[in-house]
Amino acid sequence: MIFDCTGIQKETIMQLAAGGEDDRVLDVGCGDGEKTFFVAQQVGAAVGFDPGSASVRSARKRYKKENLQFLVGQAEALCFADDSFDAVMFNESLHHVPDQSQLRALQEGRRVLRPGGKMLILEPVRGRGASGKILKIFNEETESSLSAIKAIESAIGNGFRLTFKNEIRPLFSCSGLDDLYAYCTASHPDEQWSDAYKEEIERRLDRCERHSNGDFMIDYFDTVWLLVKE
Repeated sequence: MIFDCTGIQKETIMQLAAGGEDDRVLDVGCGDGEKTFFVAQQVGAAVGFDPGSASVRSARKRYKKENLQFLVGQAEALCFADDSFDAVMFNESLHHVPDQSQLRALQEGRRVLRPGGKMLILEPVRGRGASGKILKIFNEETESSLSAIKAIESAIGNGFRLTFKNEIRPLFSCSGLDDLYAYCTASHPDEQWSDAYKEEIERRLDRCERHSNGDFMIDYFDTVWLLVKE
């Protein structure tokens, strides 16, 4: 699997959150740490923060840089002092926070931001694009995504000012059903694929665009919000 094939997520992060060379950036829900490592190339310090200890261990092994750090913790209880970051990112991670804690996570992000600091949020648009049509077969996250949007809307005007909102269309590639299956079972261990799922997923995968090397190009959509701490 290769994510963000066109680099549009990285471009969005660079334009809206990477900031200056002396900035400190917090990536909440950093997962495997790839985007945090990218940010670390552009700023003074980057911290990846994730509740998954296995993800953090993997990120620490894969990505090493003097100004880069990975920590385990919950988004709704950040272990940092007030006003300690210039930017905070939730890159497709807010909907993974328990619904009842999503607004608290944004409030915690605001607390650790300096005055005038930026919060960048990317959230997948459910059901759109080839990815949305494939993933909804076995992993339905619509309710948690709707809850995340409500939390963002509640935060706007309540300590945050909205300065930018748009949609982007990222792409990822996979070599076929087995490649996609391996990723999905690793990233969603609580979900169980069945043979019935595979037949329908393969049918939908066959409708995707193909790269010149034969890989399937799977698109989806992210809504992007840029909030500024008031």
